[in-house]
Amino acid sequence: MKKSLIALAVLAASGASFAQVSVTGNLTYGFQSTTSGGVNGAGASEDAGFGAETANVLFTAKEDLGGGYAATAKLKLNTAPAGSTATGDDHSLTLATPVGALVMGSAKGVDYLGGGIAGVDAYYAGWDGKIHTARTQRDYVAFVIPVGAFTFSISQHEGAGSVLFGTGSTGTAGAINGGSSAPVTTLSATYTAGPLVANGQYAVYKNTAAFGNAKDTTRLAASYDLGMVKLGGGVVITNHDNTGLTNLSPKTTDYLLGAKLPMGASSFGLTFASRTMADIGTATSTTGTGYSLEYGYAMSKRTSVIANYARWTQVGAAGVTTNRDASNQYQLLLSHSF
Repeated sequence: MKKSLIALAVLAASGASFAQVSVTGNLTYGFQSTTSGGVNGAGASEDAGFGAETANVLFTAKEDLGGGYAATAKLKLNTAPAGSTATGDDHSLTLATPVGALVMGSAKGVDYLGGGIAGVDAYYAGWDGKIHTARTQRDYVAFVIPVGAFTFSISQHEGAGSVLFGTGSTGTAGAINGGSSAPVTTLSATYTAGPLVANGQYAVYKNTAAFGNAKDTTRLAASYDLGMVKLGGGVVITNHDNTGLTNLSPKTTDYLLGAKLPMGASSFGLTFASRTMADIGTATSTTGTGYSLEYGYAMSKRTSVIANYARWTQVGAAGVTTNRDASNQYQLLLSHSF
């Protein structure tokens, strides 16, 4: 991987290849303060300080193979906000054909709701790890077919997709989330026409039968640009195995609503997120909700100032009936893209 990144960097610096290779990236740096709520006033923690929220460099190399075929390689250097060493763990190789594109790679995907169509770019920090499941690295292969205003795809994701629902064994003692680390096959369709963008997905997990393991997920998201405001919303429903417990059908339901209001160089963002876990135990369901407010000021097309605030109550673990205190976070960031 390191040799490949060095080779792309050298290629990007070469005048003869400059038209085929591009280097882009983003550095977003600033102050963040997070207060994590405990249970009934106990166990709360605070963390505040300066650091990088986003730091990456993306190398993109393209080659026209002729006859309607083209190859595109992307390698991204990521530096984690905690200050770990740079890595090249996000990468993809695309072979475009006259009928569609074959895409292979590895990436830490964004949260489908907060970081996708439904989020309308209204909250920079996102809701994954707060209300919705934290994303992890996944290897994938996909075939993408554009048809007019539609884009269809079928993909296979393997490796660490996202954490298990429960412990993966019988019982409901473990922490519960909406995803699965098992291999997953996903069908996706996206519609884009003027101000409307919509996406629907259906995913099936390859899991062994055990209470709490994810079986399938349905995702729906849409946004509409009214000019004076952009609105978005979405839902993710994950069904889980109920092995040995016929009266339970464990299910996770995530919602997100977002709005972004541009006013000249300024913009205002608002999101509301929620997660409900039903039938995770006998007569047990639990819900977590949160909201965010954000202000952005574009100093130029590539440089902006971002200030946001979020407050949320995380969903409780299975069988836990005690109240969880609210968590909150605010950021003041300077962002530059190149």
